[in-house]
Amino acid sequence: MALPTDCLAYVLNLARAPQRLAAMQARLAALDIAFTRIEGVDGARLAPEQLVALTRRHRYYKPLRAGEVGCYLGHVQALRAFLATPATFLLLLEDDACFADDFLPALTAALERRRQETDPLRRWDVLKLCNPRRRWMPLAPLTARHCLVEYGLSVPSTTTAAVWTREGAQCFVDAFAGVARPIDCDLQHPWEFGLRILSVHPPVVSAAPVASTIDGGKPRSRNPWPKLRYEARRLWPRWRHFSRLYGPLFWRRWRRGEACPPGAPGA
Repeated sequence: MALPTDCLAYVLNLARAPQRLAAMQARLAALDIAFTRIEGVDGARLAPEQLVALTRRHRYYKPLRAGEVGCYLGHVQALRAFLATPATFLLLLEDDACFADDFLPALTAALERRRQETDPLRRWDVLKLCNPRRRWMPLAPLTARHCLVEYGLSVPSTTTAAVWTREGAQCFVDAFAGVARPIDCDLQHPWEFGLRILSVHPPVVSAAPVASTIDGGKPRSRNPWPKLRYEARRLWPRWRHFSRLYGPLFWRRWRRGEACPPGAPGA
């Protein structure tokens, strides 16, 4: 089973990480997936004045690292390249993505369902394939083991693997006016971009246990208040987002665990 013909595969990779690219080539070759390498933006090579200009709209709880800025720019660059093609979908991978045995059947089912979907609740713009959360809203079955879900109360972090539609990519690129947060944290605010972000559950991609190319480890802060304030400001918008979609008692429909129900509501 190969990738559907209307879906491109891009791999984001920094020039200084050829060994990660080689590992990705082997993993994708095993799945018979042809891909295009998109050279990432190395934040360490950005001039200080560039970093200042790019991060003027700061909305995070701590200063952005150069690697986080570069990561964001690399994703925007990849989405612009996708929009220059006639493809319908883009499988956008970072170079540490590892694939479950049932990756392709689950992805193929999700794309087929999206092509035919008419319900706005299930017409995603971005489909995340990695990093689960404890609570999830079942939306539709995909395979015997996987279903389409919305994780609550927040979109999963990391950008290891996701599928973008043309509409979603266009919305995100059009809204780009600098780096206000790390890209995975920006995507945790889908209402700011007009995006519908859903996930495959259980996830079909995981991150390889390799060192991050984003400036090494995250610096630890002894002051918890900036992050607490940041999360507190997000709480009401997230609650409102779910209430508008699923009603004020949405939490009663949440599921936990890995197993998907045999049929999701409205399937």
